[in-house]
Formats: sequence, C-alpha cells, structure tokens
Amino acid sequence: MALAEALDSQGQGKAALDWMVRAAHGGWMPAVSRLGLWQLVGHITPQAPQLGVGRIVQAAQAGDPFGLHLAAIVDSGAVGTPRNIGRALYWLARAAQLGDGRAACQLGLLCGDEALAHAALSAAAITGFEPAIVALGARGVAPAPSDWDAVASAADLSAFAAPVTRVVENESPRILSIPDLLPAWICSYAMSLAEPALGRGLVLTDDGTEQVQGERSNRVMHFGLVDSDVILELVNLRIAQAAEMPPENAEGLGVLHYAPGERYRPHMDYIPDTPENARQLAAMGQRVRTLLVYLNDGFEGGATLFPRLEAAFRPPPGGALIFDSVTDDGEMDPRTLHEGSPPTSGEKWIISKWFRTKALRPTAS
Repeated sequence: MALAEALDSQGQGKAALDWMVRAAHGGWMPAVSRLGLWQLVGHITPQAPQLGVGRIVQAAQAGDPFGLHLAAIVDSGAVGTPRNIGRALYWLARAAQLGDGRAACQLGLLCGDEALAHAALSAAAITGFEPAIVALGARGVAPAPSDWDAVASAADLSAFAAPVTRVVENESPRILSIPDLLPAWICSYAMSLAEPALGRGLVLTDDGTEQVQGERSNRVMHFGLVDSDVILELVNLRIAQAAEMPPENAEGLGVLHYAPGERYRPHMDYIPDTPENARQLAAMGQRVRTLLVYLNDGFEGGATLFPRLEAAFRPPPGGALIFDSVTDDGEMDPRTLHEGSPPTSGEKWIISKWFRTKALRPTAS
C-alpha cells in the first residue's frame, strides 16, 4: 500500500493501482478503503461508485478507521449510494468506540441528550480534537460514554430540517437572503474545523489555472470528499435545499477567513467561457449559483458588495445570501460583480458554496 501511494504521488497511476489492488486483495483493510475511494471518484481507475462504496463498507465493517470515516461520509452525503443518516451515525459510533475524536465530537454535537452529549464531547476533547475543546468550553471533563450506540440514537437533527424563510433583496439579478440558515453551534464547528487548514485563497486566471493573486488576500479551506464528515454533509444538504439546487452539483464546502484589511476585490463567480476553460466547463458545467453564510459577528465592515447594483449585504451570524451568476437563459451576468469587502476590525468568517450545472459527485443512480 505504501508503494502504491508513493507511485501515485509520482504520477505512475497504472503501477500504483496494481500495487493497491494487490494490497486490497491480500486483505489489508486500509488498502481496501483506499481502493474503494479511488473507484468511487474515478482516481487512476475507471469510476465505479457501486464497487467503491462496497469496498468502503467492507473496510468499515472490519473496523478500519479510514473506512469508517469514508463510510459515514458516503452514507450521510449520498455519495454513490442512497442517503442513510442512521447508518452514518452507526459508523460514527463504531469510530468513536475506537477512540476517533472527530467522530466522538460529531456525535456529541448532534446528541439531544445533554448528559450523553457532554460525555461524548469530553471523550473527543481528551484526544485533542480542537472543535470538541471549543464546544466543551468551561465545562469539566465527564467520563466517556459506555454505550456509543445510545449517543447515536439520541441524535437530534432538527437544526437541519428547520423551515427556511427566503427574503427577496433584489429582483434582477435575483438576490435572496435567509436570516437564520445555520445555528451558532454549526457555525462554531465549521470555523474551528477549518482554522488549522486555512491557506491563501486562489483566483482563476485567464489561462484556466488557479493562482495566488493580489486581488484576493483572504484565506480559505475547501473541504473535499475526504475532508468532510457527517455534520458537514448535513450542512451541504441544508445549503443545497436552501439554494434549491441538487446537492451533487455543489463544489466542496469552502470556509473563508478575513483578517482586518483582507478582501476579495470585485469579481465574478461564473467561469469565463474561454478556450482555456473549455475542458473544465465540459466536465463540470458552469458555476451558476452562489450561497454565502456569515458565521460570526464581532467585526466591523466586511459586507458583500455589488458595485453595479449599488447594494451591500451583511447577514447576521448563521444567515445566508444567495445569488445567481447567470441570467435565466444561462448567459453570464456581469451585473453580479461582487466583492468580499475587508473587515476594518475583528475577523470575518463565512461559508462559500458554488453550484454547477453538472453533477460533481456520483449519486446512487
């Protein structure tokens, strides 16, 4: 397996796949889960979601930590398999039982029983998992749960099913706001999970590549499939439903951080229809809708500005802003030029979610 991963990193796909298959067929469960991931997303092998999910589940059933992590994601995110939140929580319980701090934290945050939630967050905090430490706050550490299935069974998912109230802020181009899309505990989880992995935000250039540019100085963490978890997949679903878009058409969840003075100068979210971008547009489709969630307060400035509309919006913490980058007939709409303006004091955190015209993840079908 180590040889396979080394060869993969060097671009020797065929040799890497051969060695990973050998490791998986030899019964090495970490290789089984890795091979399942490769088949699920079509990495150096033809995409075969059903086979991939089957291998991931096989590894999870054998107690492989990476397999358990992936199985919880594919079940909660409906990636190559029908959505099954109950089974995703079961995988989290198995992972927490093995000492996985992230799994224990998720169960604690989702648990509707205060005593069980405290115990689960304590178990996660002891492992050093920072979001659990933040969620535990000043409360003392309690003994770890003796029954993780009981914690999973007490999950309260009502925060992800609350009614959504859309307010029309601008008719053409259409801009909507939602005052209370995500509760405070989800906002806090997203920020503390992203903070250690933040990197300089990139800009799509004229040659079709993404690079560091002076027009964008903020930092960002994009959560891909492997970076995700059950809570983030539930957030993805909540955001997709609020945006009235298929969840599988969404790009990875982005958590953006702006320190004082950092900004993203006026830009468009749509992908320019140029020869350099032709391959990307053919494979992924056009970026047509954006949803932003403001995660915190305690900062000055930092609104989302639309210069050509002479409009500015700053939703409350947990509130969202939705706008399209194209017209109703699919044409790129330059009126949607917008800017992530800098905070003049304090730190600004937001979630950014882009939706395409094509599915970016395999579905159950």
